[in-house]
Amino acid sequence: MESTISIEQFREELQSWKHELSSIKEEIRYFEQHLEQLATKRLPKELLAEVEHFQNQFICQKEVIDKLRHDLPDTRSKVDHIFHELRQMNEESNWESQTEGLEGRMDTFRKIYIEIKQDFHRFEAEWM
Repeated sequence: MESTISIEQFREELQSWKHELSSIKEEIRYFEQHLEQLATKRLPKELLAEVEHFQNQFICQKEVIDKLRHDLPDTRSKVDHIFHELRQMNEESNWESQTEGLEGRMDTFRKIYIEIKQDFHRFEAEWM
């Protein structure tokens, strides 16, 4: 995020992250349904261990989503307040660390989630 960001851009970025997190959480629910269907069948122990592994991974990812979502301001007044407060501080490093902190957490979450999703798709292709 640039340090010359406008309040509209800031709002749009936050909305984009919220939408992305909601979409991923919905996708995880879909994956969990697949795992539930698989878990109802008689499966070898090693396969049950894989099912449990992915269930745990998805639980962890949903917790990360909830934490990220909690840290994103949820009302226009909060967004405006944060934006103006950071701007009034007039400290570029503070502005960048605040916005890059959220952005960095989103990037890290995305990378980890993509890896888990790819692993799950490989698992699905092999066993479902």
